[in-house]
Amino acid sequence: MALSFLVVSQMENNLSAKRLSLCMITKNEVAMLPDMLASVAGLWDELIVADTGSTDGTIALLQEHGATIVQHTWRDDFAAARNASLKPATGDWILFLDADERASSALCQQITALLKDEQAGAATVVMQNELPGGGHREAKLLRLFRNDPDIRFHHRIHEDVLQDLESFLAQEHLVVRQLSGVVQHLGYVRHIAAEKDKRKRDQELLHNVLQDDPRDFYCWFKLLESARYWRDTTLWQTVASEVEPLLMGDLSPVELEILRRNPWSGELAALISCGRLATPVESLAWLQQTKDRINPAAAWHLQLGLWLEQLDRGPEALTALTACLADERLGASHHHVRALLASSRLVASSGDIDRAMQLAQQALTVAPNDQEAILAIVSFAGLDNEVLILTDFVEQQVAAHAATASTWAEQLITNGKLELAASLLESRSGQEPALAMGHLVCALAMGDDFELRVELSAEKAEQALRHWVRVLWRSRQISAMSTFADKCGSVLALFPWLSNFLAAETAQLKGEHKTK
Repeated sequence: MALSFLVVSQMENNLSAKRLSLCMITKNEVAMLPDMLASVAGLWDELIVADTGSTDGTIALLQEHGATIVQHTWRDDFAAARNASLKPATGDWILFLDADERASSALCQQITALLKDEQAGAATVVMQNELPGGGHREAKLLRLFRNDPDIRFHHRIHEDVLQDLESFLAQEHLVVRQLSGVVQHLGYVRHIAAEKDKRKRDQELLHNVLQDDPRDFYCWFKLLESARYWRDTTLWQTVASEVEPLLMGDLSPVELEILRRNPWSGELAALISCGRLATPVESLAWLQQTKDRINPAAAWHLQLGLWLEQLDRGPEALTALTACLADERLGASHHHVRALLASSRLVASSGDIDRAMQLAQQALTVAPNDQEAILAIVSFAGLDNEVLILTDFVEQQVAAHAATASTWAEQLITNGKLELAASLLESRSGQEPALAMGHLVCALAMGDDFELRVELSAEKAEQALRHWVRVLWRSRQISAMSTFADKCGSVLALFPWLSNFLAAETAQLKGEHKTK
């Protein structure tokens, strides 16, 4: 009887288990798919792929893994392709990933637990983008939500489900969980992005959408975002000048309703204010004029606070930044980090270093690998000469967030704390071999002898060494730079290009100094 009861219980548990549908879109991803599929093996109950015309064996590979293939004709519309993958999904939950993404084992475990969470309606993951020196940049992105026919992707490019999801969550009284598990994203590592020419593709698609509908303000917003991401100031200024008269001109009731409903409209206004060829006073005044036309969400209040900070209007800036931090909507966490750090700067300028440090540490809890937050903490510790406290804090942070080691080392070098940076890089180089090149740079900059033993290809070693030399040179620590230049002869046999590289970096610094 006991055995019979156990079998029935297991069957009931299986029948009541929440099922997960992994939904993807693909085209010619046979090179990327094997590692991606391996990372989520055993996680999903069904795999549904909208393929937009693969010719390289992608479909055969997916079929081998039991995928349901939806043949979808590509029409320059990512939302339509995503929705084609959602339509056949029968799982209680949707997870969407791309072929150039890799889910960590920790994330897979967290997703399995999430499926049993009756209060959860959606979840973010930590998206991790690799950087050339061996470190990473992170952001929280929505990738999981309950399967409901009313939740669909919108926008032909940079598609998202937020518009429908927020209504669903409010109606069902569900919440968004923030998972700490990582998805490693390879597609926008700059050399891979350049290889696939994603910058050109994305911008051309956005321009095409705007040709069809010049008043698609979401696409104007995404075009400005692209200009910011690629640091294309010419595009930024051009787009800002084109969309500004549309935003401030006559708007239809439908257009006003869209702008006032969606938080991205506030960031659109913020990006325009940064792209306008105007003084901070004029930019602040212009941004304030947009308040009744857009949704003044976190991004809008953040930029308002930043303009006020530039104009030395500290109390008003802190009020705006507090309004930014009060916005708890999905996607506001990135702006919260910037608001916390701006508040930290303002508080520090008033002399309250302890409070400034607390705000910077609070920013780190949201974004553990944020360069500005780490720089702030290193700088504030230097003001109080709390080297031992800083050492303990760095060790704790890296122990909890291993991917932050590179960023901590970079900011320590920038602040002249070479010994602490060298110790950190040495301790992590076994796990991340590229960090050994940073250890080499620190050792030579301190005048120490160094025996180089590292398992790296010549190409990766050269890439990492160039990165860490640039970090040292950008620090403008003249004594350390001179010592490195004197000592680097010991590694010229391995890196014969180094002398010319140092000369070029030095010339660039001199040129930057002359233009200031």
